[in-house]
Amino acid sequence: MTRVFMFPGQSSRDSGMFERLFALRPENRARVQQASQILGRDLLDQYHRDNSDAFAENRDVQVGVFLANHLFLETLEANGITAEYSLGLSLGEYNHLVHIGCLDFESALRLVDARGVAYDRGAELCGGAMASCFPIDLDELMSVVERARSHGSLDVGNLNSPQQHVISGEHAAVNAAIGILEDEFSIDPVVIEQRVPMHSSRFRPVADLLRPALEATQFQSARRPYLPNVAAQLLHHPAPNTIVELLLRHVYESVRWRESIEFLCAHVPNVRFIEVGPRGVLYNLLSPRWMRVDRFKTDSADDVTTAFSATCARLHDAS
Repeated sequence: MTRVFMFPGQSSRDSGMFERLFALRPENRARVQQASQILGRDLLDQYHRDNSDAFAENRDVQVGVFLANHLFLETLEANGITAEYSLGLSLGEYNHLVHIGCLDFESALRLVDARGVAYDRGAELCGGAMASCFPIDLDELMSVVERARSHGSLDVGNLNSPQQHVISGEHAAVNAAIGILEDEFSIDPVVIEQRVPMHSSRFRPVADLLRPALEATQFQSARRPYLPNVAAQLLHHPAPNTIVELLLRHVYESVRWRESIEFLCAHVPNVRFIEVGPRGVLYNLLSPRWMRVDRFKTDSADDVTTAFSATCARLHDAS
């Protein structure tokens, strides 16, 4: 079997994820302290479950989820669970770049922090919203998007599965699309972002805000294949300038998650997907109705310790 790590995006956050990580592996607390020193602010206090403002800014969300994903990765690897391939959804692509060796932890953390600052600034310059739409085929959703564009800029920002997508753009256009979907398709879209229209043409100016941080980052040679969201295919030994341009496009182009998963299933033998992050969002997305593949998660709302131990046991038994 070929293991593939999946790193989730910022919608996977929850207030208790770091407490669960500390229970899984005591060393995770020291890693958060190290991250605090790198960024110059107390992340242990920031991401305490009793802090109602833990995710007040997009910068806080991005740093928190990137760090949690990384700690799940280190916890897995400390238990001997590794993967030959990986990919990440939206923000998770930065964890993917660490896993494949293109970024070290400190460089990636600083870059994600800068990305969060750019996105918060982008919310002021070209704000909008995002809404999750399920269940609906892409062709049907595109017809709705075309109609709603009379109210403003609107795109399908995430193509996550055959039936699950995210629309992104100006508030009026998102609201118009939601109205059509409710009235004509009897589905209830969920607004997942009130300020930041990620992966949409409206957000393109934010790429210019992020470019200086990307161009100042030292990207290293990849040890494993790179699977960028905007390309949905494996790149071997990408040049640093290629990575920079792909991450700039990543700001305002669609996340092609469905295509990426299907590409791996078609080109990598006997894939086994392991979500590396909180809540099991990608695990749930990869349902048997879409792809019948082995899938595991590293977090459980009921009992993360038991779920993680069971996952480890199943993986080791199958090795």
